[in-house]
Amino acid sequence: MSAIVQINFPYTESQADLEQHSVDAAGRFVDVDGLQWKVWLVNEASKTAGGIYLFDTREKAESYATGDMVAHLKNVREGVEVSVFDTIDEAGIITNAPV
Repeated sequence: MSAIVQINFPYTESQADLEQHSVDAAGRFVDVDGLQWKVWLVNEASKTAGGIYLFDTREKAESYATGDMVAHLKNVREGVEVSVFDTIDEAGIITNAPV
């Protein structure tokens, strides 16, 4: 069973600056252990950003959520919220989820 990490945080810079920072940072995620993909999120109306990460196991998702990259994010951003979810793969397959 795979697992999802969801991270949300408020941002204060312009959306354009946030998006450029995201592009600049994207390469750091290529070699994260167990990470299958990451979707980058932004909501300009609420000034909230974040990501949805699919990991191949719950253990690797938990390791990421408590690891150095998330700790760094919490050091440079206030209000970081991190959640870990198990996926329901059988239902996801029916709805074309990439699980």
